[in-house]
Amino acid sequence: MIAGAFAPVPTPLDASGALELPALGRHLAWLATEGLDGALILGTNGEFASFSLAERVQVARAAAKNSAGLKLLLNVGANALPEVLELAAVGAECGYAALLCPPPSYFRNAPLAGLVAFFRAVLDASRLPVLLYHIPQVTGIAISEELLAAIGQHAGLRGVKDSSGDEAELARLAARFAGGSYLVGNDKLIAATLAAGGRGSITACASVIPDLVKSIERKPDNQVKLNSVRNLLEKFGLMPAVKAILRRKKFGHYGTRPPMTGLPDEQARQMFAMLDMFGAIRW
Repeated sequence: MIAGAFAPVPTPLDASGALELPALGRHLAWLATEGLDGALILGTNGEFASFSLAERVQVARAAAKNSAGLKLLLNVGANALPEVLELAAVGAECGYAALLCPPPSYFRNAPLAGLVAFFRAVLDASRLPVLLYHIPQVTGIAISEELLAAIGQHAGLRGVKDSSGDEAELARLAARFAGGSYLVGNDKLIAATLAAGGRGSITACASVIPDLVKSIERKPDNQVKLNSVRNLLEKFGLMPAVKAILRRKKFGHYGTRPPMTGLPDEQARQMFAMLDMFGAIRW
């Protein structure tokens, strides 16, 4: 069973746009000391689509060597099935707890039979539990009931990460995977997920305020404070805001690679001042 509070950690880059892997180790070690259960490597917030296969393998191996006792999940998403299978093999070799697999996103009109063949190939090859990754606003392809029915039962299919941000999808998929792992991908829905029988979360705020995210399990009322922080980060752009916070906390440079851009310094200062008012982040 894959359960708990996970951080979808950014992939750290130096000022030149090259991987800055020591920063990843420092970040993971801090998350562990803050009581988080685990981390997702190379997820959407990890900007996996901006990296070559060789770079993704390098990041996956580095995270596994510096896990600090966290349960690690590896996103193996790619348009090319051979790349997905190679990453799945790396995840198993490195001792990851499970894999996340979104649908291939370039061919958005792919036939149902093709999508089923894609996921079946991943499930058959994987030596680790697999969670499907539902983020239709990015991939353009939903983990629909039709697709799930067509994939059918498979011992390797253990659940879903739902980043739709839709409460109706939460209800549908939490019920669909009641015997497995439903993990929500939006900070604002953590309390609702746990109340619905979901197993946990993989949310952006966990990368910067892991203690508050984890506390929702014991104190659902803390959801209100978490919502305020999440709304603020969204105002400044979720991914660049998280990177700016990690840079200020001196884990690393946390640069960006086109087409993504970082948060301008003046906006970062404004955000830090507002976060200080909330008292949510310890610098």
